[in-house]
Amino acid sequence: MDFSALTGAVDATAVVAAIMAIGAIMILPVVARWGAKKVIGMIGR
Repeated sequence: MDFSALTGAVDATAVVAAIMAIGAIMILPVVARWGAKKVIGMIGR
């Protein structure tokens, strides 16, 4: 079997974009929790 067409379709930019997307999805809950604490802290003052 010839996988050259398949490996050619998956280029470096697609791999980097996928890694960045996974990183963004993983960091979202952390950022949301931090933002919620900041807003609650501002309201509490």
